Amino acid sequence: MNGNAKEYALAIFAVALENDSVEQVHEDLLLVRDALVENPEYKDYLVNPAIPKSERMANLELVFSEQVCDDVFAFLNIICDHGDVFTLEPAIEEFNVMFESHMRMAKAVITSAVELTEDEKTKLITKLQAVTKKNVEAVYVIDKSLIGGVTVDVDGKFYDGSVRKNLKNLKEVIS
Repeated sequence: MNGNAKEYALAIFAVALENDSVEQVHEDLLLVRDALVENPEYKDYLVNPAIPKSERMANLELVFSEQVCDDVFAFLNIICDHGDVFTLEPAIEEFNVMFESHMRMAKAVITSAVELTEDEKTKLITKLQAVTKKNVEAVYVIDKSLIGGVTVDVDGKFYDGSVRKNLKNLKEVIS
């Protein structure tokens, strides 16, 4: 992680906390990130020294001033003014990590051999929330090689309750 990106993320997070606008800032930063991903040439435009800085800053206002809250717009202005546009996406990702921690959120990747029922998903999320003491947002993946059961990757911890793993353990005990 770029040191400047982390500093920028900390700064905008502090402002968002102070202004009680963490959720709005998060939403607007994701909008900016998505716009930059969809239009990578716009980043190049914002850092192009052949284009006068005043023109680039005016264009930034034209594009984003009505789309994002004042805190995010000021943040974009500072980054562009300092010529740090390429730190913007890493700063947004760092902000996202802070946001999830602040909101006590955890992301889980739940892999199963077959599609889980809504009841199974609900029970699994309830159990994960009890274990992590966080709100869990899940992404579900199907992997037929598991044979049965599930694996869960949440907050860097991996839980393997798959039939494949149980068969492997049984084979090691028998051998």
